[in-house]
Amino acid sequence: MVRKSSDSLRATLAENIKAFRKGKGLSQEELAERCDLHRTYIGSVERHERNVTLSTLEVLSETLGVAVPELLSRREVGEIVEALRRLTPAQQQWVKATIFAFGVPRQFWRAPDSDIVTQTVLDNFGDRLMSHHAGSRQALSKDRFEFALEAVLNDSGIPASLVKSRTNRGHDLSIAGIPVSLKTEAAANIRDDSIHVSKWMELGKGKWELPLLRQMFLEHMQNYERIFTLRCLDATPAHVSYELVEIPKALMFEASNCQLEVRENSRQNPKPGYGYIRDTAGQLKYALYFDGGTERKLQIKSLRKDLCKVHATWVFGSTTS
Repeated sequence: MVRKSSDSLRATLAENIKAFRKGKGLSQEELAERCDLHRTYIGSVERHERNVTLSTLEVLSETLGVAVPELLSRREVGEIVEALRRLTPAQQQWVKATIFAFGVPRQFWRAPDSDIVTQTVLDNFGDRLMSHHAGSRQALSKDRFEFALEAVLNDSGIPASLVKSRTNRGHDLSIAGIPVSLKTEAAANIRDDSIHVSKWMELGKGKWELPLLRQMFLEHMQNYERIFTLRCLDATPAHVSYELVEIPKALMFEASNCQLEVRENSRQNPKPGYGYIRDTAGQLKYALYFDGGTERKLQIKSLRKDLCKVHATWVFGSTTS
């Protein structure tokens, strides 16, 4: 019955959006453009093929000059209320907390030239972050980030699909056919001006020679074209802050000529090492850290954020107490 209600709500929204659009004398493309949506998005909504998120519904209602409730018939609102009545008290509290989460103060920002974060992506991903923090103080994990970004891009008319392949290591998501690597950062001592990727890749159990390990890193980057990291700068009960940063692939390839240094005084076996990448003035851009510990992994340390591109930021007050 829940599925039937969901399908019925989608159909009602589709019919109402189409009716109000035509009443305004707008084509599907014109409405999509005014709402900063992909040109095919409205068509897929009106064909009942795509769900509409709360933030997108608000944008559509404002553009069409109608209140959100006008896009929902009385029958559909009644079905939602009836569904809520069937929930247990604990489930009702969870839904209530999620609804209230969307009402806290927020400040979302996107780079005007971002080709990944449209206004719709910005709002929809922000909604997912706010919903997540309605019941958690923990930063969004990497797997949840991957699923959320995939869903938000698709809902916004940008084709995206998660890809997990052992033969194409590091490629997490395809966006409009482009292979993308995704990272996250949420350490307690995170710095605003520099990026740390605690696990860029596994280095395996082969020979432990820094030139060879560096070559593995360079070959690893052949598997993807773009690199994004979602950074949680703050996740306290009163304040949550995220940013989406793109790490230029060309910047990472500068490691081909980095200064390698083995840490001979380390107790690790094999000995860890660094690869330092500097600018023409000798200032550090970032460092490769070949961690010889149990996981034998490559870390990226002290990467200057000013050398990267911030695509979007999400700041809001958390409802978690």
